[in-house]
Amino acid sequence: MYDLVVLGGGSAGFAAAIKASELGAKVVIVNAGLPPGGTCVNVGCVPTKFLVKAAEALRWVHAYFPEANLKPSLRRLLAEAAETSARLRKEKYVDLLDYYGIEYIEGRGVLAGQGEGGG
Repeated sequence: MYDLVVLGGGSAGFAAAIKASELGAKVVIVNAGLPPGGTCVNVGCVPTKFLVKAAEALRWVHAYFPEANLKPSLRRLLAEAAETSARLRKEKYVDLLDYYGIEYIEGRGVLAGQGEGGG
């Protein structure tokens, strides 16, 4: 039995789960779809900003050092962005589950109607 069931493993869900855990609640996060961390760390903010910063750096080098014959590898940049997302997902989300004693269930959670679902 849980005091709080959080549906979704994005940053808001984790923030709610952590706060509830700090207040002494037994918490579970039920998540389907994107890995823990949700859109920002997996496919939004983190990988996008990584690629934007790489493009800015390349533009700066081309502007100030036109003789530098740089040929960036999009495949390598995408791999580095994915590695950065994976590291942050682990450090900022997955590792916190054990630290705060939060259970994590991969799957789709649904809200039951009144009188349904036990409890």
